[in-house]
Amino acid sequence: MKIEGIPAGYELVRIGTPNYGELFLNASGGVIPASGGGLDKNFIIVRKVEKPKTYRPFANAEEFKPHRDRWTRRIAYDPQGNDIYPPKRYSDLGYDGCKWQWCFENFSFDDGSPFGVEVSE
Repeated sequence: MKIEGIPAGYELVRIGTPNYGELFLNASGGVIPASGGGLDKNFIIVRKVEKPKTYRPFANAEEFKPHRDRWTRRIAYDPQGNDIYPPKRYSDLGYDGCKWQWCFENFSFDDGSPFGVEVSE
């Protein structure tokens, strides 16, 4: 929920006296950390909202190339990640004979990260 006056990328924690290290809004609306005593007024205390990373399927062999030595697992058959597989063949069409989109939906890397490219926003 967006609250007027709270900068984008932050969310309301509470209204009160900020504790050391907490972020609060100063009189001009800037976000600053509490650095010690002397704050005996109520302030709007906020925290930075961490956006989860987003991924998309690999587009081609060149995008996949830096990951070619990483082991993979099939998500549906092994949700706990105990059964991993060595790298297989890949091309501009996909990985191990499957299209990139299907692999993105059905594989992960052995460390549990998605089988795709991180999208920067």
